[in-house]
Amino acid sequence: MNPTEPNPADLNAIATDDMTGIDTPPQPPQNLGTFLDRLYGTLFLPQATFEQLKANPAFPQAAIVIALVNILETLRLDQFAIYRIVWSAISGIIGWVFFTFLLKQLAGVFQKQVTMLELLTLTGFASLPWIFMAPALSLPPQSRFLAAIAVIIWFVIWQVWSASVALGIKSLKTLAIVPLAIAGGLVALIWLGNAIKLLISIT
Repeated sequence: MNPTEPNPADLNAIATDDMTGIDTPPQPPQNLGTFLDRLYGTLFLPQATFEQLKANPAFPQAAIVIALVNILETLRLDQFAIYRIVWSAISGIIGWVFFTFLLKQLAGVFQKQVTMLELLTLTGFASLPWIFMAPALSLPPQSRFLAAIAVIIWFVIWQVWSASVALGIKSLKTLAIVPLAIAGGLVALIWLGNAIKLLISIT
């Protein structure tokens, strides 16, 4: 008795099943689209947005966020002079770049490789919650303090969250290096300010 020949339809079904079992590499997150989409996503869809920003970094957009945050902070302090507004944007960007550089160096402790462009993009967009500081401080006195604390906590959590996505490590480990980067940046800026004052006094 001759063996039954396999049905071609069955062979196609088996081939299809085998193909579906093949592991395919994960695809990078799709681009969110416009700059406004990224702003919205940073505030309300942080995990997906941070992953997309890591896959598609954009330094100019992150720099705009940093400049905007610092300009609004200057206006909140009733400093409407043009030179103060321009200087706040420039100094904010310089401090942001220096902080990110320190963060990248500290990431070496965990043997994590990440580009400056990725870190700059994520930490830049993660600064967005600070724009709510002015509205928080404009509230009645009884709720002003709590609102300001809430904005600060929001800002810190977003910074840690974005850094953890960029470095590919857990948020708890990121908590150990972000404060060190902030402290190092503050110390460096103080030293730089003292050095400038010394040079001015000599001349």
